[in-house]
Amino acid sequence: MHRYLWVTVFVLNPLLTLCWLPTSASEPGGGVLRIGHWLEPDQGPEILLVQGLESTSSEAIQPADASGVSSRSLSSTTGSLDLGAKLDLFESQKPDIATLKTTSLNTPAEVEAVERVTGPLETGVVETAPLSLVSASTFSLVNNPDVAEAIIETSSAPSVRARRRSPISLEPRIRGYVNGQIYTLFDGAYIGPVRNDLDGVLSKVDQSLIASAQVISGPYGLRYGSGFSFLNIDSAPTPRYEDGREHHLRLGTHVRTNGGQTYNTATLLGGGEKGGYYANVGYRKGSDYEAGDGLDIPSSYEAFNLFSAIGRDIDDATRWETKFSFMDQGETEYAAQFFDVDALNHYGISHSIIHRDEMTGFGYQIDGWYSETQFDGDTDHVGKRKADFPVLQRVDTALAATTATPLDDDAEFYGNVDGSIRLAGVRGGFKQEYDETTSIAAGADFRYVRQRIVEGYDLSQFDIPDPTFDTGLPVAEIFDPGLYTEFSYGVTRRWNIAGGSRIAFASTQADGSTLSERSNFKDPATGEVNQDLSVSDMLLSFYLTNDYELNSVWQTRFGFGYAERLPDLTDRYSDGLFLATIQSGFSRVIGTPDLKKERNWQIDARLDGEYENVRGRFSAFHAWIHDYITYAANPVTDPLGARLLKTLNTDYATLAGFEGYGEVDLLTGFQAFGSLAYLDGRDREIHQPLSGISPLEARLGVRLTDSGPENAYGLEWGWRIVDNQDRLGTLRPVPASGSTVPIPLETDTPGFATSYLRGYLRPRDHVNITAGIENLFDRNYYEHLNLRLPADPANDFAQTIVLSPGITPYIGVEVEY
Repeated sequence: MHRYLWVTVFVLNPLLTLCWLPTSASEPGGGVLRIGHWLEPDQGPEILLVQGLESTSSEAIQPADASGVSSRSLSSTTGSLDLGAKLDLFESQKPDIATLKTTSLNTPAEVEAVERVTGPLETGVVETAPLSLVSASTFSLVNNPDVAEAIIETSSAPSVRARRRSPISLEPRIRGYVNGQIYTLFDGAYIGPVRNDLDGVLSKVDQSLIASAQVISGPYGLRYGSGFSFLNIDSAPTPRYEDGREHHLRLGTHVRTNGGQTYNTATLLGGGEKGGYYANVGYRKGSDYEAGDGLDIPSSYEAFNLFSAIGRDIDDATRWETKFSFMDQGETEYAAQFFDVDALNHYGISHSIIHRDEMTGFGYQIDGWYSETQFDGDTDHVGKRKADFPVLQRVDTALAATTATPLDDDAEFYGNVDGSIRLAGVRGGFKQEYDETTSIAAGADFRYVRQRIVEGYDLSQFDIPDPTFDTGLPVAEIFDPGLYTEFSYGVTRRWNIAGGSRIAFASTQADGSTLSERSNFKDPATGEVNQDLSVSDMLLSFYLTNDYELNSVWQTRFGFGYAERLPDLTDRYSDGLFLATIQSGFSRVIGTPDLKKERNWQIDARLDGEYENVRGRFSAFHAWIHDYITYAANPVTDPLGARLLKTLNTDYATLAGFEGYGEVDLLTGFQAFGSLAYLDGRDREIHQPLSGISPLEARLGVRLTDSGPENAYGLEWGWRIVDNQDRLGTLRPVPASGSTVPIPLETDTPGFATSYLRGYLRPRDHVNITAGIENLFDRNYYEHLNLRLPADPANDFAQTIVLSPGITPYIGVEVEY
C-alpha cells in the first residue's frame, strides 16, 4: 500500500508546484523539452551546433548547418526530443561558437554542453580515451522502449553489447565487462537488478526523457564508484520559462508490428522562471515475436511506468532537482530460462543539489537516492512448455527417467521465485576550475545494497522422497563508503593530462539465519553455518590520461588505469540459485563467501582524425584482470546442457580489442558511415576463451537528411554484419569431480548480416513521426549471447534457441501542445 501512496504523492507533487511558480505574461513554449528561453535570431547557429553533440558517430540522421559556421553535419532532432533544446535552459552559459570544433565525440565543447544539462562530469572526461556520449536525439530516433537496446543500436557506443532476455529486459555488457564490473547510475543514483536474468538494469528508465548517456569503457569513472567500466545516464532537467508560467502536454505512441508491441506515453510539464516540473506516464505491452523462420519466441510482457521530477533554482548558480520513478511490470516471459516474472514493482527517489559558478569556476553536486524493487515469478506460464519451443519438458523428462514412475503421465515439476533489492546512498563532490584545462576535484560517497532471493520447488508429482526444497540467496548486504580526488592540467597548448585516485572500505555480509535447511553453507551433519559470511575489502583505483593534439587534423589520447571491485552478492552468497548466467538457460550457481576482489589494469589508446569531408577514430585497449571471478563447472547429463557452477577466482584473465568509426560527406546532406568492433577474452590460467564474448561486428550505412534549417526529414539505411563466433567459453571442472579436462560452455554461433531502414519526418514544428524496419530482409539468425539448449536425440528434443526477431516494421508519432 505504501508504494502506491508514494506514487500518488509524486504525481500530485508537480501539480502542486503551480501554486508557487512565478507568474507573468507568457508566450507559447516549445515542446516537452524546449525548456528555457526563446532563441534570438542570431542564436540559431549556436544552438544547432550544440545539438551536434554526437554527430560524427551517432546513427541519428544529421542535417547540415546552413549558417556557414560549419560545413559538417549535425545530429538530427526529432522535434522537441533533442539535447540542443534541453540546453536552452542554460542559454547564458552555452559555449562560444569559436570553441566548437567540427570533430567527433568528446571534444571540450561537447563535454561542456552535456555538463550544462547534467552537472559536472568526471574531471578527466575530455582526455579519457574510451568515453562515448550518446545524446537525446539517438534515443528519439532509434525509438526503442528499452534504453539498453537504444544504446547498442547506435554506432556512437560500439563498445556496448547486450544479452537480450526479453524485449524490455536487456543485460548490457561493455567491452566484455558484465554485471557488477559495470557501475551503472541514473541521475546520480546507483542502480542494479534484483537478479540479472529476470530484471533489466535499465528497464526502469524511460528513454523519452533521457538527456544523455555516458559510456566509460574502462576504470576512469572512479568519481562514481569502484568499477571496471561505467554507464551514467542523466534524465532531462526540469524546465524553466523566462516569460512566466507555462504548461505543456506531449502525447506519443509507438507500434512495432512483430509481436504486436505498443508503447504509449503522455508527459505533462510546466513551470516558471525559477522552477519547473514534469510527469511522464508510459504503458507498454507485447506478445510473442516471430523469428525469421516463422517460429514464435515466448516474449510477452506488460509494464506501466511513471517518471516525475520537480526542480527549483536556489540562486543563479544553484538548483535542486527531485525525481521519482515507479514501475509496475506484469507477466513477462523469459525464453529458455527456468522462470518467468508474474509481477515486478519498483519505486525510487533521488534528490540532487547542483551548484556551478561560471565566474569563479567552482561547482559542487550532492546526490542522495533510495529505491526498492520486488518481484515474484514461477514456471507456470504456457510458454515454458510449448510443443515447438520445449524448455521445461526436458526437466520433466529427466525427473521421470531418474526416479520411480511418475504419479501420472503428465507429471510436471513446479517452481516459484520471489526476491527484493534495496539500494540507498549519498554522493557529494566539488570541482574547482582554474582555466579551460586545469582543475581539481574531490568527493565522498556511500552505497548500500540489500538483496534476497528465495526459490521453491515442488516435485510432488514424481515419486521421490522429500519432493520440496528451497534454493536462493540469503539476506545479504553491501556497505561501500569511498573517497576520491581528481585533477586535470594543461601541460602545453596541445597537451593535456588528467588523473585521479579512489579508496573505498567495502564489506559484504549475509544473515545465516535466513539460509535454507539444505544450504551449501551449512554443515550437513550439524546444520550449523560452517563458513564466515562477513568479508571486508579495501578497494583502490587510480588513472592517468593524456590528450595530445598532433596537428589541426589528428589528435591522440592515451589512458592507463587500475581498479578493484567488490564481488557481487550473488557471486559470494548464491545458494544454488538457478541463474541463466551462461549460454545455457539451465545453470545453477553456488557462491563462495571468501571470494577475492577483482583487480584490473587497463591501457587505452585512441586516434581521432578530421578532414573537411572525412572524419574517423580508432581506439584499442588491453586489460589484465587478476583474481578474475569465473566459475568451475560440473556438467549434468540429464537434462542435457544443464550446468552446476561454483564461483571462484582465476589467477588472471585478459580482455583486449579495438573499435573504429569513420564517415564521409558524399554530397550536401548525404553521408556514408561505418564502424568496426572486436573483442577477445581469455582465462590465462587454463588458456581458454572466456564466456560471453561477442564476435567481430561491423556496421555500414548511408544517411540522407534535410540540409536546411527546418530539419524536416531524414532517412538512413544500414547493415549490421556479425562474424561467426567459434572462440567458445570454457571452464575448469569442479575439483570434487576428479577431472582436469576443461568443459566447453558454449556452442558455435554462425555469422549473419541484417539490414535496417529508419527515418523521421517533421510535417509541423510540434508533430514528429519516426518509422523504420528492423531486419529488413527477414533474416533468421541469433546472437552469440542468446540462450540455447542443445538437441537431445535420446529424449526426442531438438535444439532450442532464442532466435532474434524477424522483420519488424515500426512507426512512432509524437504530438505536442
